[in-house]
Amino acid sequence: MAGTDSSQNTSFERPCIILNEVQLAENLGMVLRTMLNFGFKNLRLVNPKVNFANKKTISSSAGAYDIISNNIKVFNSLEESIEDIECLCATSVRKRDLDSFVGDPKNTMKKISKNFKNANAIGFLFGPEKAGLKNSDLALANMIINIPTNRAFGSLNLAMSVNIICYEWYLKNNS
Repeated sequence: MAGTDSSQNTSFERPCIILNEVQLAENLGMVLRTMLNFGFKNLRLVNPKVNFANKKTISSSAGAYDIISNNIKVFNSLEESIEDIECLCATSVRKRDLDSFVGDPKNTMKKISKNFKNANAIGFLFGPEKAGLKNSDLALANMIINIPTNRAFGSLNLAMSVNIICYEWYLKNNS
């Protein structure tokens, strides 16, 4: 694959990516691809609506499935998936009435880096494609990440959201 040298290894610790009730195999594959682009290898699936080991997921991952598949863990509940997480950052485009810190990706990464030293105890939570995270899911988070978008059409594709968060983490922690 052009521009890829799999013998290279990133040296920094990485948070896990948590997908709550992922619905589309293609999105899952593209999430795997973007995770590997930025050195993330730990994926947690909460009550997935799609079997992750299928042709569409594998094809859309562009080879990332083969590398990350051993690090995919499936959970029956969100609470179970975050038992070892010290800092849970959830994503939402909608404004909510919650007490959590709300920030854009760049400022959230600064806050995380300042307050949490163990990257392996950090999780980035993303909701289902159709409706996003529920308030009860967001209430579990320490921080909420709001990716600035056009208010008239603010909802991003799941894989695009994961891409932005992984990219911002990579920029903050790989410089």
